Amino acid sequence: MTRRGLRWALLALVAGCGDAAAPLRADHYEWRLFEPAGGGGTDTLAFAWPSASQPLRIWAQDTLDLPAHTTSAIQMWEAQFLYGEFRGELVTECQGATDVAVDALTFLLSPPMHIYVELRFAEGTPGTDSCLNLTTAHELGHALGIFQHSPDPDDLMYSDPIVTAPSARDRNTAERAYHTPTTIQLSR
Repeated sequence: MTRRGLRWALLALVAGCGDAAAPLRADHYEWRLFEPAGGGGTDTLAFAWPSASQPLRIWAQDTLDLPAHTTSAIQMWEAQFLYGEFRGELVTECQGATDVAVDALTFLLSPPMHIYVELRFAEGTPGTDSCLNLTTAHELGHALGIFQHSPDPDDLMYSDPIVTAPSARDRNTAERAYHTPTTIQLSR
C-alpha cells in the first residue's frame, strides 16, 4: 500500500471510530417531560434507568399470559439498545410481613409474632420455592429482632431482597442484636 493509500485508510479508520457511547440516530421524537418551572419557563425532564438499578425487575400478574407478553416486551426493548444500556428481567414475586406488637409505653412485646407470606402468582410457577424460601427467611429475620431493613441489596434483610442467604452483614447484625442489652421485654 502506498503512503497516500495508508493515510486515507488511517483517516477512514479514525473517522469510523467516533464516540461509541452516543450513536447517531437522527430520526426520533420528543420523549422528555415538560413541566412548568417555578418563576416561569419550562423544565425539560428526562429519565433513564441507571446501570446500577439494572436489570430492572418487572413483575407481571399471572393472568392473560401477561408473563409471556412481558418477557417478549423486555426482549424487544433490550434489542433497541446498541450497547446494552437497558436490561430487564421478569420476576416472580411473593410478599411477606411480620407483625410485632410492642407497647410504646411499657416496651413490652406481646407474642405471638405473626409472619405472613403470600404468593403473587400461581403455585407451581417456576421460582415458587426460591421465592418462598427467600421471603420466609427475610420475614423470620424480622421475627428474630432485626426490625429494620438493611440499606444494602446484598443483604437478606434488604427491603426487597434478591440474595438467597444471610450475608456477613446480616450475620453481624444478628450477633450484635443478640449481644446487646434489650430494651424490649416479653410480656408474660
